[in-house]
Amino acid sequence: MEKRKGFNLPLFISTFFYAGFFPYAPGTVGSIAGFIIYAVLLRLLNPYEYMIICLFVFIAGVYYSSKAEKLMGVKDPSPVVIDEVLGYFVTMMGGFWTPFSIPYALVGLGLFRLFDILKPFPVRYIDKKIAGGFGIMLDDVVAAIFSAIILRLIIILIVGI
Repeated sequence: MEKRKGFNLPLFISTFFYAGFFPYAPGTVGSIAGFIIYAVLLRLLNPYEYMIICLFVFIAGVYYSSKAEKLMGVKDPSPVVIDEVLGYFVTMMGGFWTPFSIPYALVGLGLFRLFDILKPFPVRYIDKKIAGGFGIMLDDVVAAIFSAIILRLIIILIVGI
């Protein structure tokens, strides 16, 4: 069904094509993977298509992160980085209606990593109190919403749009 000759679909998806198994800073590696996917492909979508992709990644992340958590026997295992990928995607919603810019994309990456690491309220509360794949995904989405708002404000201050 899901497992064939060593291939494990929940781990493949939840670790974002095994990027989460990078030995150093897997969350940052997951965010960088999100940055690359955004820069190459997702920035070309209209906002509605982009939000549908984000919703799909959220649903897949909840499902496969729950399975990975059970397989690994650890709450919110560090190789699970699909939440960081989605977090970056949601952060970049703050860049809607602005032409693509590597500097803004990098600012978005920095903001998301900052909020994901610091976990201000309610991010830390969600991280501690909501279990399973839903909790794994939700705390990063909330951190990304903070990041998107700040990114939008930065863009408005600099560009005016």
